[in-house]
Amino acid sequence: MSNLMHKHTQQLSQPQLARILAILRQQIAAELKLTNLSLLDLVNGELIQGAIVIEGGTIVAAGPEAEQLDAHRCVDCQGQIAVPGFIDGHMHVETSTMTPFEFERTTLPLGTTSIIADPHELVNVVGKQGLEWFLRCSEKMHQNMFVQVSSCVPAVADLDINGSEFTLEEMTAYIEHPQVLGLAEVMDYPAVLNFDPIMHGKLSAFSGLNIDGHCPLLSGLELSGYVASGIQNCHETTNYDEGKEKLAKGMAVIMREGSVAKNLDALAPLITDKSAPLCLLCTDDRNPHEIAKEGHINFMVKRLIHKHQIDPVLAYRVASLSAAQHFGLKRLGLIAPGYKADINLVGDLASVDIQRTLIGGKFVDELNLAAQVSDKLTASKPPLQPTLCHDKVSAEQLTVPLDKGRYHVMEIVKDELLTNHLIVNHDGRQFEQQGINLLAVVERYGNQLPPAPGLVKGFEITQGAIASSVGHDSHNIVVIGADADSMALAVNHLLDCGGGYCVVQDGKITADLMLPLGGIMSCESSEVITAQIQSLKQAAKAIGVTVNEPFVQMSFLALPVIPSLKITVKGLVDVEQFKVIDLKLAEPS
Repeated sequence: MSNLMHKHTQQLSQPQLARILAILRQQIAAELKLTNLSLLDLVNGELIQGAIVIEGGTIVAAGPEAEQLDAHRCVDCQGQIAVPGFIDGHMHVETSTMTPFEFERTTLPLGTTSIIADPHELVNVVGKQGLEWFLRCSEKMHQNMFVQVSSCVPAVADLDINGSEFTLEEMTAYIEHPQVLGLAEVMDYPAVLNFDPIMHGKLSAFSGLNIDGHCPLLSGLELSGYVASGIQNCHETTNYDEGKEKLAKGMAVIMREGSVAKNLDALAPLITDKSAPLCLLCTDDRNPHEIAKEGHINFMVKRLIHKHQIDPVLAYRVASLSAAQHFGLKRLGLIAPGYKADINLVGDLASVDIQRTLIGGKFVDELNLAAQVSDKLTASKPPLQPTLCHDKVSAEQLTVPLDKGRYHVMEIVKDELLTNHLIVNHDGRQFEQQGINLLAVVERYGNQLPPAPGLVKGFEITQGAIASSVGHDSHNIVVIGADADSMALAVNHLLDCGGGYCVVQDGKITADLMLPLGGIMSCESSEVITAQIQSLKQAAKAIGVTVNEPFVQMSFLALPVIPSLKITVKGLVDVEQFKVIDLKLAEPS
């Protein structure tokens, strides 16, 4: 049996256990005792009065019996309620645009003590060194960052071009790392269902470990085949019936509330006493602006309680214990003896007003995380090499001859990553009159391919352009605009500065955000990034953009594993058929 089956379930070391037993025999004092509190028992659904005693980051005792134990430090919690630390069941640190250390500084005080991270954004850009950097970061963090080994790099090999291959041999080298739980989201579901030997080689290598899914709208016999292949969860569920079928087939539903994909409201009714063990929460892709404005997992718990009247016990359970049990994290998710002391102290269960957080028995507000970010980042040796390697583009290259006829048009869907596949007749009028903008993807890894043209409805740009070097998952440059000149200016600005986001109006760059780490991440603080995102959104609004999070929304237009129509460097992708199609429909002869 692999060591991976043991490393997150192993017992305390003998010296640790000896000290804990000595404390319980009242022979020695513990490090810390939290008094005058209630603790939430997620198993029996009760509030228990008492204390929590902690030694070496581990809970020694919790409840009324803990009150009789001694400790070197006692903290009066003044009637607060102790709940387990929150677990984000699926996310990409890169899409927050923050480094892992800045993400930790930003979200740990909000009660997110553990994250299940898939670093496939950076792995798509720089290959295995991206995964290795994340693992180095995880070793230096207070927040528990568990890393899933990226499974689909690129998302679908035949439909896109990324920065680096990530082979099965490379993937399996990380199985024994103590922070690795298993295989990250398996996006290429046709390869799973068609018994592709490469895909099933990956599934076999990680058999018995956690294998994360990605199967939007998959149902019936196809879903049965996907689940039978060993894939255990899905965070791409967008409606109640879809979620109910997945639960019935034994698949955990990880309910998502990101910056664009907001599925919690549709899926919340799935949470019941019976289904809660298979219901988890995640953010997937959430930027600093949304985190500062609303929160993180704490926001989702509060929304479940207030908007959907979910029993607080269930809301806190799906935010902690359900994820811990699903991922085999035996020492997380409960406030109980032998569990890691990852604890949130709230004033009231319903308000989810986190007043203090402990990680490994240490108060987060005493860790001085802000002072550690820079030194930890330097020590982690991030991959900062240039990654945008395309020649400058011209307006002519981005000009699409639009003769009369019928065209495939991508239409964005509010609060979804899904897009509608429209067939629009071009009768000689400007497409802008129909709310349609020019779209292009520019390859950035040195192949010097011509830009791939497309059309998109829903951004409502009336002048200028917006561009991003964040384009899931291969992260080629995505640009949307009203005219080719503005689009070329936007793309060339990103090529000059090494990646990021920008807005063009009246022939000038009016706002930008530089992302020097792989062209997808910033080394700035969350406060600086938030201010820059706000400036970008205001600049985008000035050129007509009506989308709430335009840069996050546009970044997913290039992901060819989410229906229905997407675009990559190879052209328009019909996701229903998993093939590249022409922009203009051929007219019948």
